[in-house]
Amino acid sequence: MALKHFRTAGILLMTALIMPCGVLLADESNQPAATTSNSANWYDVEQAANLFNSMNTRARQVRKEFGPLQVQGYEINWRDHAERLGRVKNHVNAIGKDLKSLDQMKGRLEPWQQRLVAGITPNAREMANQTEQALNKLAGHQDRDRRRLMQYPNNIDQIYQNANQMANIIENLTQAAHGEQMSALHVLTTNSGS
Repeated sequence: MALKHFRTAGILLMTALIMPCGVLLADESNQPAATTSNSANWYDVEQAANLFNSMNTRARQVRKEFGPLQVQGYEINWRDHAERLGRVKNHVNAIGKDLKSLDQMKGRLEPWQQRLVAGITPNAREMANQTEQALNKLAGHQDRDRRRLMQYPNNIDQIYQNANQMANIIENLTQAAHGEQMSALHVLTTNSGS
């Protein structure tokens, strides 16, 4: 007898859960633009979110490394420059690895995440290129005056600007997508209540 009551309760619960979905699917005119994809894989979407957070943190670290160079100019000892560039290179390499992972799972991500990958790829490539050039120039020119005359200051500025753009793109698209998801959730809850 108890088993029959559990089945009945289970059927009622499933009906209560499914019914709002049926109501929502029947009236598509009030639905917001799709923020999800049928091909998106939940695990990959979550993994991508973690990678984006990591990349954003690393881009902010790159900005932090070069902030003093922007303010103090290029008076800092070349060894300090080398240490900063070494740390930046580690961050840029980690960003590259994360970007490669994201590129491999791109077809299984949400549309906004795919746009984010496409949006930050040029910044990551340019940061890698400028970092490599800066390291090469610094290795051959420890003299402060020679560093000023070569492309090195521009390399530093370009790395900083690309890190800044990358962090801004990640933050803006993530916030916009979160806002769309919250808006969609609001529409879903509003419609299910009527």
